[in-house]
Amino acid sequence: MLRVKKYICKENIKQYKRFIATKTGLCINDMPHPKGLPLIGTKLELFAAGSGSKLHEYIDYRHKQLGPIFYEILGGNTKLVFINEPEMMKTLFLKLEGKYPLHILPEPWVLYEKLYGSKRGLFFMNGEEWLFNRRIMNKHLLRENSDKWLEEPIKATIQKFVQEWKRKAENGSFVPNLESDLYQLSIDILISILLGGESLTPSKHNKELLLKFAQSVKKIFHTTTKLYGLPVHWCQRLNTKAWRNFKESVDLSILLAQKIVREILNNKQNVRGLIPKLRQDNMSDETITRIVADFVIAAGDTTAYTTLWALLLLSKNESEAHELLKDPSQAKHIIKETMRLYPVAPFLTRILPKECFLGPYKLNEGTPIIASIYTSGRDENNFSQANKFLPYRWDRKDSRQKELLNHVHSASLPFAFGSRSCIGKKIAMIQLTEIISQVVNNFKLSCENKTEVAAITSQVLVPNQEIRLRMSIRD
Repeated sequence: MLRVKKYICKENIKQYKRFIATKTGLCINDMPHPKGLPLIGTKLELFAAGSGSKLHEYIDYRHKQLGPIFYEILGGNTKLVFINEPEMMKTLFLKLEGKYPLHILPEPWVLYEKLYGSKRGLFFMNGEEWLFNRRIMNKHLLRENSDKWLEEPIKATIQKFVQEWKRKAENGSFVPNLESDLYQLSIDILISILLGGESLTPSKHNKELLLKFAQSVKKIFHTTTKLYGLPVHWCQRLNTKAWRNFKESVDLSILLAQKIVREILNNKQNVRGLIPKLRQDNMSDETITRIVADFVIAAGDTTAYTTLWALLLLSKNESEAHELLKDPSQAKHIIKETMRLYPVAPFLTRILPKECFLGPYKLNEGTPIIASIYTSGRDENNFSQANKFLPYRWDRKDSRQKELLNHVHSASLPFAFGSRSCIGKKIAMIQLTEIISQVVNNFKLSCENKTEVAAITSQVLVPNQEIRLRMSIRD
């Protein structure tokens, strides 16, 4: 009965907000917003704050200044609506995104596709084409029990990876090139999934191919950030160094990704992996190449950096590592807490498909909405002791959870919600929990960085310096 009353109360509040909006005529112009200059908006303030690399902190500051919903013109004439309130975010992803959700793509990526006509994967697809192919991918990657066939290739690949690290630590300890190693691991895992537990034929050619690919993907994200806030069309027309570097990295990544996929398509022994499953659903080799190439490009970055942040946090919290040794189920809580503090995508976006209400505001079709999950995950109203690494906050059985007054699950959305949520979320969770479990079981971690590691935005949230962790064989 109490739940029913609460639900009725919530519905009354929503109806009241809609009523108020209708009566007062609240629209986007009535939202809180910072004052900007004609044509350039608030670009100068953003540059002063550190430009695109500090965007997550800049928007966090704006939310503290202006509240849970505001708009800002960061350049041109587009009013970008930022939200960080959990109920609003749930409403956006579950009720307002429509049948064919649209998201905001980085301007350089859109221009590249328009100029060079390269057909890309799910991330770039829209409408019926997106829905048709997304449903096929959902069937194999997100449906119930789909994680069962994914576990074997992921765990086996990680086991080989950890054994290689143990070999390097024969003298007791070593400091790995974490970023590069974890990138390579992510790509190896995806290839193993595509091949059903196998890897590409071991050869010098394939090893160099995968290494070049990992480097080119990293460069895409880095060069995209360099173009942030600049007039991209003019950069392209003038063929500036920033544009040339971006174009070269995308050209090479697409070329190498397609080469890798073709190698897999030509592997006649591959009967258990994702690619034969897609072929059985009558997906053409051309579409498979597009989807899988983009899938590999996107997934390598996101899982590698989340692993990086998790290992850094564990290196500074040995007690959490000991809890994981005693109880392997803690791995999930560690990963959830890592993604709350360092969401690999600090912003989630949608473009409204029709006129609708968001909170008390009536917004037009085509309005871009940006969910600030870096801010919502570190808000004391959502999570008590929000800046502390406390994995037990996600464990319902842990008695310490009672000390934390606030815990709003939906304020941390690393994979988004709704029909366009992350297609690789099951792969990511299996991979992330397995890698930290195997690493902690085999190594003690100690951080050798002399200064505090901070997060910067490079399309995804990355560290501002190389993270140096010493891996010592655990007794």
